[in-house]
Amino acid sequence: MDVHSLAEVAPRERFERVCALTGAGISVAAGLGTFRGPDGLWTMAPEVERAMHAHLLPSNVDALWSVWGGMWQIAEAAGPTPAHRALAAAGASVITQNVDGLHQAAGSVDVVELHGTAGRARCLDDDFCGWTGPAHEVRRGDLPGCARCTEPARPAVVLFGEMLDPEALGAARRLVSACDLFLAVGTSGRVAPASWLAPTARAAGAYCVNIDLHPDGPADPAFHARVVGDAQDVLTEWAGLPAAGL
Repeated sequence: MDVHSLAEVAPRERFERVCALTGAGISVAAGLGTFRGPDGLWTMAPEVERAMHAHLLPSNVDALWSVWGGMWQIAEAAGPTPAHRALAAAGASVITQNVDGLHQAAGSVDVVELHGTAGRARCLDDDFCGWTGPAHEVRRGDLPGCARCTEPARPAVVLFGEMLDPEALGAARRLVSACDLFLAVGTSGRVAPASWLAPTARAAGAYCVNIDLHPDGPADPAFHARVVGDAQDVLTEWAGLPAAGL
């Protein structure tokens, strides 16, 4: 069913273990664009495609730093949105498809990053070097370099053609299997592995809600309810915080 208030269908005080799956939509208010849709980065800036594929390495390292490094800089400058802060204030665990670090900046402690993070970097020479560390430790030059050796370094994000971290997937499964309220925020949740998180949570007994500002089509049957509204307003009301002021 479609509703307009999360606080009405899932009052915060009724749930002890809240888990939220978040996607690009939660960070739009921080100045970060989504990827899909008519205004998405893939439509508006097709060259972004070079930053998405592992098979183009190492020739696309510059694009990786431009896209993902640029995204991290925007997120750092803007800071977390009211929706990020609301999830942190509610003590929700978070499984995120984002790489912008805004959940941690908001104060969330239990965060699983399915697609890695743009705030960290790693050496391209995994076999012989294997360095990984904060992105700001990368040696600057025409081509950003590993802090330990002379090879190029890249943002520690998961590209097309790369496997997701098995530990992150395992942690995500444990969180959704243990929660009593599952929220999907800023994501369609229709692409694996996100697509199996809501069914897993529901099968384990959780109440599942999708928060969607622009729903397209019928609600996903994995969810008990769909809240039609801006997550910035929906989540701040639900968490009992002052109205979002962006």
